[in-house]
Amino acid sequence: TDAYKEFAQKTANVSPQQMRSTADGLMDIFAQLGHHRHLSPDDSQVQALIGHLQGYITEHYYTCTKQILKGLGQMYIAGDEMTANIDTAGGEGTARFAHLAIEEYCK
Repeated sequence: TDAYKEFAQKTANVSPQQMRSTADGLMDIFAQLGHHRHLSPDDSQVQALIGHLQGYITEHYYTCTKQILKGLGQMYIAGDEMTANIDTAGGEGTARFAHLAIEEYCK
């Protein structure tokens, strides 16, 4: 896909340390989302974090359209390692909360 080609291009000359740092930055966004779980998914602060998430993915990985972001939101609640990692970063339920906030953002 075009997104995969872009990902390959953006990460071709990135060291393993840089990749880890970028991944840590992504998990930091989920940690911030976790701190906002008490709010509604459509709260402006939460929506700003989802916009930041989309921008971060675009900057470091590939152009994250709303369609791609919505697909990622589905992956976040698949119950696999991705769900566990997000919940570890932000607290239990963060992956589900991120999914709901992404759904709202992509309306």
